[in-house]
Amino acid sequence: AQTIREMTVGYPLEVMAPAISAYDRQVAGLIVGIAKKESNWGKRVPVDATGADCFNYWGFKGAGSRGVAMGHGCFGSPEEAVEAVGNRIAELVAKRQTSEPKNMTIWKCGSSCATHSPESVRKWIADVDMYYRQIVKN
Repeated sequence: AQTIREMTVGYPLEVMAPAISAYDRQVAGLIVGIAKKESNWGKRVPVDATGADCFNYWGFKGAGSRGVAMGHGCFGSPEEAVEAVGNRIAELVAKRQTSEPKNMTIWKCGSSCATHSPESVRKWIADVDMYYRQIVKN
C-alpha cells in the first residue's frame, strides 16, 4: 500500500490505496495506470446530478450502486468502485493470461480499436504502462 499511497498523495485516488493494494501487483498496476490515464487519478470524473463524485476514475461503463452518470458507472463508495473495476480487470487478466497494458486496450477501445487513432491507442498503452511498471516491479 505504501507505493500506491506515495504515488497518489494529494489525488482523490489516494483514499483507494488500501483497497487497490488488496489485489495482486499486476491487477493493482493496471488499476492505478488506467486511473491515471482516464481521470488523472480522480481529478476529472463523472459526477451525479447533485455534483457528487461517482468514484469512477477508470471510465468504467457498467452501472454502480448509484446507477450511471455521464455515461459511466456511479459508485456508492471508493471501495465499491475499486472492487467493481479491480474484479473486471482481474477477469480480463485471467482471460488473456497476461496483465501487460498492450493487451488491455479493450478497456480503451471496447471490442475493436478500429475507430480509434493508432496514436491514441499507442499513447494509452504507454501512459498506463508507465505506472503499471512502477507497481509491478516494487
